[in-house]
Amino acid sequence: MLKNYLLFDIDGTLINTGGAGLRAMKSTVKSILGNENLLTGYSFAGKTDAQIMNDMIRRSGLDDKLEELSKLLSQTYIENLKTNLKNSDNFRTYPNVNALLDNYQKNETYELALLTGNFETGAKLKLEHAGLWKYFKWGIFGNLSEDRVHLAKNALEKITVKEKRVDTKKIFIIGDTTNDIRCGKAIGATTIAFTSGFEPEEKLRNCSPDFMVSDFGELYDIFNNNN
Repeated sequence: MLKNYLLFDIDGTLINTGGAGLRAMKSTVKSILGNENLLTGYSFAGKTDAQIMNDMIRRSGLDDKLEELSKLLSQTYIENLKTNLKNSDNFRTYPNVNALLDNYQKNETYELALLTGNFETGAKLKLEHAGLWKYFKWGIFGNLSEDRVHLAKNALEKITVKEKRVDTKKIFIIGDTTNDIRCGKAIGATTIAFTSGFEPEEKLRNCSPDFMVSDFGELYDIFNNNN
């Protein structure tokens, strides 16, 4: 029997860091690029950490030093994220997340994984802070590419190696942004938009996800009916 692969985004889907990630990014951009205003008007929604940092370098006009600065930004961001997570009073896990992950981790016909724009180290820091890292067998992270579609294609390749033949509709991509939906559609996966408020529901609906949910409790019927 083919497994169902449940691939979760992190920010705005599993957790809300209470602004810890944004504060870490602002202080990083200010210390390395000298101007936190580079972030003004910039949307983080569904973008990979690699894309965000490279966009900041481009905005600063330092494209010729992109590789060097990108590495420095990444290292500094992770250090700042550690501090900001510790001091984040409003960090929270969304309702029913723990129960759902616990349920499907125990079911051998499902495999839990991550498909996230976060750097792997950043993803681990955030999910360990929430006590959720233990649930995921593997992940595709924002280190790999600026483009989330490339992340989805990497996930499909990994699953294909495991399964030999794949029913892409048994791959569920769960996220809160249009970019999550876009990358899922690129590989023929079942797309689930979680309406946590980071992007307007109308905008998500216009991308035609297979399902839209506002609570993780709604996911049981979707997953179970596909098995």
